[in-house]
Amino acid sequence: MTHRFSVLVGVAALGAAVLLAPCVGAEQGPAATGGAGEVVKWQLERLSQEPLKLIKATPDPQRGQVRFVVEFTRPPAVTELFDWEQSGGPVVFRFLDEDGVVLRTVKPRLEGEIIAKTGSRIRFVLSMPDERTLALTRSVVAH
Repeated sequence: MTHRFSVLVGVAALGAAVLLAPCVGAEQGPAATGGAGEVVKWQLERLSQEPLKLIKATPDPQRGQVRFVVEFTRPPAVTELFDWEQSGGPVVFRFLDEDGVVLRTVKPRLEGEIIAKTGSRIRFVLSMPDERTLALTRSVVAH
């Protein structure tokens, strides 16, 4: 029971920072406290690079996940669609420690159908990693 509560608190801290960060640009990313009270830096630039544009991020601490809604700024090229199909999607999230070592790479689940048109939206659901990984995380990078 204590383990689940600890994980919930960690996810809530990361998720609350995503939700409550005051108009933070994608280059900065939202901040949250990780283990030992240190700030976790979110680097979400990839979610606002052609052909994507980050619309919103919504934490869900009860489920231990964060949902990202992105919009196409242009129709994805056939080669991009092929690459995404082969690699499991247009983005992965890397959880890094204080030395920049990748602790965990998480592929988000895609919700919605990819419609290759400008203005269409899709949702990425990022499941947060285990409590130990969250405690050591100092930055999260969207690649």
